[in-house]
Amino acid sequence: MTRKILHMLGRPRLWSRLRRRHFLWPAAIGIALAVGYNAALPLVISTTDVRPTMERMLDAWSGGKSRITGEPDIRFWPNPTLTLYGATIETTDGTPRTLARIGSITAAFSLLSALRGEPALEDIRLIEPVVTLERGADGTLNWDRPRWLAPREPTAVGDETPFGDITIENGRLQVFDRTTNYAREFPGISGTVKWPAFAGRLNAQLSSVIGGQTVSWSLACDEPLTLLAGRNTTLKTSLTSAPLNFSFDGVGNLSMKPFASGRLQVSTASLPALAAWFEGASHEGLPESSFNLNANVTTGDATLKLDDLQLSLGGATATGVLDVAIPADDTPRVEGTLAFDRIDLNGLQPLFAELPVDPEELARHMTDAFARTWRVDVRLSTQEAAIGPLRLTDVAAGVMVDHGRASLDIGDSTYANGRLSGRLVLSEAGLARGGKLALVLKDADLAAAAADFGFVGPVPTGRGSVNLDLATDHPFWTRQAADASGRLTLSLANGKLSEFDANAFSDLVRKGEFFSLLQASSGTFDFQRADIEARFSDGSARLNRATFTGPAGSLSINGVIPYRSGSLALAGTFTDTANAEQRLRFFVGGSWPNAVISPLSVLGEPN
Repeated sequence: MTRKILHMLGRPRLWSRLRRRHFLWPAAIGIALAVGYNAALPLVISTTDVRPTMERMLDAWSGGKSRITGEPDIRFWPNPTLTLYGATIETTDGTPRTLARIGSITAAFSLLSALRGEPALEDIRLIEPVVTLERGADGTLNWDRPRWLAPREPTAVGDETPFGDITIENGRLQVFDRTTNYAREFPGISGTVKWPAFAGRLNAQLSSVIGGQTVSWSLACDEPLTLLAGRNTTLKTSLTSAPLNFSFDGVGNLSMKPFASGRLQVSTASLPALAAWFEGASHEGLPESSFNLNANVTTGDATLKLDDLQLSLGGATATGVLDVAIPADDTPRVEGTLAFDRIDLNGLQPLFAELPVDPEELARHMTDAFARTWRVDVRLSTQEAAIGPLRLTDVAAGVMVDHGRASLDIGDSTYANGRLSGRLVLSEAGLARGGKLALVLKDADLAAAAADFGFVGPVPTGRGSVNLDLATDHPFWTRQAADASGRLTLSLANGKLSEFDANAFSDLVRKGEFFSLLQASSGTFDFQRADIEARFSDGSARLNRATFTGPAGSLSINGVIPYRSGSLALAGTFTDTANAEQRLRFFVGGSWPNAVISPLSVLGEPN
């Protein structure tokens, strides 16, 4: 008999049937208990208590008056969950105005507390809330100060836990400022706010879509009540997006005069993209450049101090200190020092040329927006600076702006192995009216300077000094600025006049025939001293004096050079040392460097 039973149990079909029966009954019992649990609990737990409980919670949070119109929906499986529909928060000043609307609210609750008739709601989820923040014409806000922000005894703070974990889904913030007629809406706000107790740590992680870009914001604070009450406390906050990144880690408050002291970081990968994001339209005027700022920031009464400043713009980096003051009854000002590794001002000219604005109109706007409304006193230094064809090193300079008067002073720099100093002063009538430029170059290698400016043909080289004074009535970045007026003086000692063969030149002049200057360009003319003085006006340079004195003879030239057309109208004399009694006189015409020499004997011959 025993063998028969064992044989039957060993049969696969019978064993499978017994195994299914073994698991089927517990599963059926579990499902039945779950259905009975979900159906029976609503009969013993009243839904009339949950609505006022949530309204009291919303009142405590907001300081307003809350109303929930929808019927509560309670589910107990898989976890006890309450859902309320149609919540509104209004002001309590006697003229009800809507502060917020919430599509639905979902919350978890303790089953034991619900059975006692006092459901403790937690893990709140706000679905499609719309919050309105408005500042009236008198400067007051539409939101009243909630009761929990009122001064209280420290021992009572830890007794209440009204917030817990709050999740926001697809929210919207509407901001109105009646004093400035500013209006802005921030849609698609989602994230979490974790604040388990008044005395506990606050962590907020929110995101939104602003101007077509996803923006994430975070805040962490160990003493959030202290922060919201307008007193100093430690905090960390950051904003992350494709066009802009911002972070702060330090001490701050949210009083009527906000204070912050800590490490600040601001960066953007593209200035045009950032400008387009702020303005809501493409911005092709700005050069494609990144920007990064990292500094210890301290704010005061209308002041901002940036210490240990690290700044990078495009390929340039700088360190230093800046103080910014914006007093209510005085002109805003910026003071400090910045040390750059390099500065390239040549990128500004194409920028201004590409802007779809009249250059003089742009200059007027810049004058009104900054030069006449700010005071600036900033000391600059850089290892290298590019200004037009100039490549300066070891530059020490200063920028001054004071009630419409603006200047850039180069106290010292190295250029062409010499010392360069100068000053650029903008017109008090504004950027549209140009200004004055003065440069002094001492003991420099003028061959290197001539190469930088692209001079060709007979050019004096050697060590010497240059003084340049220019003035223009047009913005410096426009072509009209080339019509500047001014004066240039140049003096050299023991140099050479390149591409000028004095012997070949004198022989060609004596022949009494027209010839090209290129016919006498196979040598150089050594001189012991050279002096040049010219004046500029209306697109022409009047060469008052250009004398070269050397062992082989002396050369003197004067006349007019209309440099806009590139033409020449000069008269000169050459005295050969070997034949000092004979002064060779000639006229220079044509264009530079293909000048045509006309001996005076040819010009004086009768027809």
